[in-house]
Amino acid sequence: MKNPMHTLKARNCLTNVFGTDLTIKHMHKSLSAFVIIIATLFLSACSTPPEIKPPANQQTQTPPASWPLHQSKLLATTDWQLSGKIGIATPTQSQSGYIDWTQNNDLFSIEIRGTLGFGGLDLEGNESLVTIKVDENNTRTLPTDIAMQRYLEWEFPINALKYWAKGIPTPDTPASQTLFSPEGYLVELHQHDWRIQLKNYEKHNGLVLPHKIIARGISSINKGYKISLVLSDWHVINTP
Repeated sequence: MKNPMHTLKARNCLTNVFGTDLTIKHMHKSLSAFVIIIATLFLSACSTPPEIKPPANQQTQTPPASWPLHQSKLLATTDWQLSGKIGIATPTQSQSGYIDWTQNNDLFSIEIRGTLGFGGLDLEGNESLVTIKVDENNTRTLPTDIAMQRYLEWEFPINALKYWAKGIPTPDTPASQTLFSPEGYLVELHQHDWRIQLKNYEKHNGLVLPHKIIARGISSINKGYKISLVLSDWHVINTP
């Protein structure tokens, strides 16, 4: 007659053996599935490289889609006033003062005051001729493009500055090496032998205009010259 205790032990032994064997088989299946998933993900990553997006604040040389409309509005804005600080640097000296500029279509009136070595300077004219007045006894009329250089030995491109001050190139000559901000505004350009940087844009009467303009000479004639405008006020008289 069989011992009941021996029979129970045998059953327990068989249960342990087969239970362990089934667990191992289940682990093998799970491990195989995990390996397949990892391999699939790896192959997918290799075949499809991740997209690299440029930083949000990166400048671009390509004009944005909004640029033509923005530029046309500023070209049509011909009557305006600005005021602020001005800095003039030549190869031998640097001077600073304050500027008030009123532009009425092609006519301009510019007042420069401060520590420029002579107290003040008034300029009135158009694209062709400008009258420079230091005092009642010291007045001259000269071609606008060369007036400041001829009279004061300054490089001061009045006809170009009236466009650069608005944040656009002059329409008569193509600009090169242009850079645009992520917001779509011009921040740098080369034109008329000057490198111009435009900063601190703010909105005025529906137009976005720079408040800091820096022009540096880059030719053999004007190298070493620098003009800085830091504007405290922009007043647009007419808007398109």
